[in-house]
Amino acid sequence: MIKHLFNMFGYEILKKKKIQTINNHLQHIFNSAKINYVIDVGANEGQFALSLRRNNYKGDILSFEPTSKPFKKLVEISKNDAHWDVMKLALGEKKESRKINVFEASDLNSFYEASALGKNRFNKGMKKIETETIEIKTLDSILKKIDLKNKNIFLKMDTQGFDISVFRGSKKHMSKICGLMSEIPIQQIYKTTQSYHDILKEYEAEKFQISGIFPVSQNKKNNTVIEFDCVMLKS
Repeated sequence: MIKHLFNMFGYEILKKKKIQTINNHLQHIFNSAKINYVIDVGANEGQFALSLRRNNYKGDILSFEPTSKPFKKLVEISKNDAHWDVMKLALGEKKESRKINVFEASDLNSFYEASALGKNRFNKGMKKIETETIEIKTLDSILKKIDLKNKNIFLKMDTQGFDISVFRGSKKHMSKICGLMSEIPIQQIYKTTQSYHDILKEYEAEKFQISGIFPVSQNKKNNTVIEFDCVMLKS
């Protein structure tokens, strides 16, 4: 009767063991891999870090957000968490300054211009407001200043087409990274981003294997996946 009532309102009740959500999947692998240090690249307003806290992750978090408006909210949200540090910075494969496109929906901010598909799928969300010049450093340059003894790192990347550049700038510390999560495009909502085949090949070349795949957005016209969150573990 309870299931029937929920179905009437468009919901379904399922046992956690029956279906994998990204939250319970991450909770499981964090426990099994003893993850105690999360690098949150493309933090926006701290949504990912907050979801980890709600799922009882109590370890350290280092969040990176380059654009001003989301970073201001990130600072406010994280200020009372002693194990959560934030930096106003973008990560990439080399040190440089670069213009980033600031869109109506701040979680879509990207170094790349929106494609026709992106504009059609996300409508006003991909309306460009302005550009902002930001600083980019490599993750290697940041981590070499941090004591990583006894740290098991999970690298989360959500940078709207720039994840592989973040990854390339982390090569010197790859032995410390136990797992990663990357938002990977199957259909391009930005111009000049790589195919998912090439992205996965680079991750796999560093001995990461797919642990879970979770769709993020879909093309409503044909019910195909546009992007997915790919969770990978070091083999």
